[in-house]
Amino acid sequence: MRGWLSDFDAPRLNAVVTEALNANRDLQSAAARVDAARAQAKISSAALWPDMDLSFSAQRSQRTPSGLAVGFSPAVTRFGLDANISWEADLWSRLDDQSKAAGLTAQASEVDYASARLSLVASVTRAWFALAEASAQTLLSEHKVESFRRASGTIEERYRSGLASALDLHLARENVATAESALAQWRRDRDGAVRILETLLGRYPSAALTSSAALPEVRRPIPSGLPSSLLTRRPDLLAGEMRLRAASYRLTAARKNLLPSIRLTASAGTASSALHNLLDWNQLVWSLLGSVTQPLFNGGLLSAERALANADHRELWAAYAQAVLTAFREVETALAAEQWYRDQRSALDIASNEAKAAVELAFEQYGQGLIDIVTLLETQRRAFTAQSNRLRTIRQRLDNRVALYLALGGPFDAPMKESKEKP
Repeated sequence: MRGWLSDFDAPRLNAVVTEALNANRDLQSAAARVDAARAQAKISSAALWPDMDLSFSAQRSQRTPSGLAVGFSPAVTRFGLDANISWEADLWSRLDDQSKAAGLTAQASEVDYASARLSLVASVTRAWFALAEASAQTLLSEHKVESFRRASGTIEERYRSGLASALDLHLARENVATAESALAQWRRDRDGAVRILETLLGRYPSAALTSSAALPEVRRPIPSGLPSSLLTRRPDLLAGEMRLRAASYRLTAARKNLLPSIRLTASAGTASSALHNLLDWNQLVWSLLGSVTQPLFNGGLLSAERALANADHRELWAAYAQAVLTAFREVETALAAEQWYRDQRSALDIASNEAKAAVELAFEQYGQGLIDIVTLLETQRRAFTAQSNRLRTIRQRLDNRVALYLALGGPFDAPMKESKEKP
C-alpha cells in the first residue's frame, strides 16, 4: 500500500508514516467501524439459525391433607425444565439475501479501512513535504534578510559619504523590513506545518518535530502505457461496488417480503420432584407446530420498504458511476500536470540562476553609479522570488505525484494487495 514511498528521496519518510499508521486516532476510529460492521453481519446471519430458549424452574409447596393436623403436612419441591425452539424456513432465500447484503457491507467497511490507511499515508507524506518546503522557505528568507541587511549597510555607508541619497537609504530599509515580514510569515507557516504533522502522527502538537530543510526529489519517472485496469484496485471503487451489490441483495429481499413465510416452533419440557429426572428422555414432553404466514394488509409498509430499497440501489449505482468518472479525471489531471511541473521546474532553474547573476552585476553597476537604487533592490527581490517559486514548484510536483498514487490506488507496477493487518 505504501511501496510508492521509495519513489521519493526521503529516508525518514517511511518511519514517519509507520508511526502514523500505529498511532493516528482517525485510523483507530475507522478500525472500530470495521469491527462494528463485522458484528452487524453476524447479527444478520443469525436469522438463518434456529432460536432456542431454555428455562429452569423450581417450586416448593406445602399442602395439608385431610385428617392431618396443621403443621404436619409434607413439603413438596417440584422442578421444571422447558425448551422452546423457533425457526423460519428460508423458503425464498430472503434471509440469505439479507445475510449476503450485510456481509458485503462489512467487506465494504474493511475496504474503507484500507482506503483510510492509504489516505493517511498520503496526508502524512504531503504534510512532510509541506514542512520541508516551509523549512526551506524559512532558510531562504533568512538568507534574504541577511542579504538585504548587507545591502542596506552598504547604502548607509554611501549615504554618510554623500554618495547615496536619502531616498536610496529609505528604500533599502524598506526592503529589509519587507524581508523580515516575509521571514516571520514563513516561520509561522513552518510552525503550523509541524503541528499538523504531529497531530497526524498521534503526538501532542508541540512543534518539537524536526525535519530536513531540503525538499526530496522524485526518483522515478512515470512509466508509459499505464493500464486503466489499475483503477480497479482503488479502495473507494471497490467499496462502492460492494455496496452496490449489497443494495441489490436488499432489493431482492424486499421484494420477497411479499411472499409467504413458513415458521416452525418446537417446545419441550419435563417436570419432576427430583433433579436427576429432568433429563430423562422417557419423561420428556415435546410438540412441534408449524405456521404459514402470508402478508395481507400492513398499511403499505412492505411496498414502501421495496421502494426504499429500489431508491437506495439507484442512488448507489449513480454514485458508483460518478466515482469511476472522478477516478479517471484525477488520473488524467495528475498525469497532465506532471509534465507541466517538470517544464515549470526547468524554467525556474534557469530563472533562479540568471537572477543570481543579475544581482551580482547590479551591485557592481550600482557601485559604479550606472544604475539607481530601485533597479538594484528590484533585482534582489527578483532573485529571491525566483528561488522561492522554484521551491514551491518542487513541492507542488511532489504533491501531484502523491495525488497520482492516490488516484491509481497504489504504485505503478503492482496491484494493491489486500491488507493482512488486523485493524
